[in-house]
Amino acid sequence: MLRLAVLGSPIAHSLSPAMHRYALSSLGLEGSYEALETPLEALKDRLEEVRREYRGVNLTIPLKEAALPLLDWVSPEAQAIGAVNTVLSVEGRLLGFNTDAPGFLQALKAGGIPLMGPALVLGAGGAGRAVAWALREAGLEVWIWNRTWKRALALAEEFGLKAVPLERAQEARLLVNATSVGLKDPGATPLPAEFFPKEGAVVDLVYRPLWTRLLREARERGLQVQTGLPMLAWQGALAFRVWTGLLPDPRGMEEAARQALEEG
Repeated sequence: MLRLAVLGSPIAHSLSPAMHRYALSSLGLEGSYEALETPLEALKDRLEEVRREYRGVNLTIPLKEAALPLLDWVSPEAQAIGAVNTVLSVEGRLLGFNTDAPGFLQALKAGGIPLMGPALVLGAGGAGRAVAWALREAGLEVWIWNRTWKRALALAEEFGLKAVPLERAQEARLLVNATSVGLKDPGATPLPAEFFPKEGAVVDLVYRPLWTRLLREARERGLQVQTGLPMLAWQGALAFRVWTGLLPDPRGMEEAARQALEEG
């Protein structure tokens, strides 16, 4: 039987169990997918448990960057991004991957969002790094903004991108919120009203609430929008393929996540 899990802290309200249980049942596989509360200081011991007892796990906040030195092998993409969100346990070895980057691009494609630059990524953490790397690999001009300017500059320099002030958002054709601003706070937004792009698309990786203030205001301005659920579903589907070799239907996983969100 396949034993799978998601590790993070806090993890109780993760949508991943609902998505992956759908994936298991839709493909007729026997298995389980748990949410395991794993603070940073417990990660090393938890990964040893994964090595012995699990086929694989997802990693979420605050573990994506901390896991790299604890794994036996990390894919070149995950090394370059500096974050791992998927771990495969095979023959006693732990292998690290990043499905956030390709999952983000697949979600844009599925949503009919054109890959047009310049693209502005808000945030320089694990999610921001994956999105910035993915957009750069797709050939776009990518700009970085972060509340801590030093972090924006460091990421821009590392990836060969440009750090910009927030007012440059007006010139972006694609704007991605990879910060946690708006999470559980429907009144918060990372972008002042006067800085909205004139045209293009706005994507918010926050999905609690599903329709953040950023997305509501973008939609009112006639911009194309995408919630955080398509990327969540696609990175999950690609992670499932790492563990099993099978790709579940991302739309079915997204629907399972949406139902869990409404119930939870």
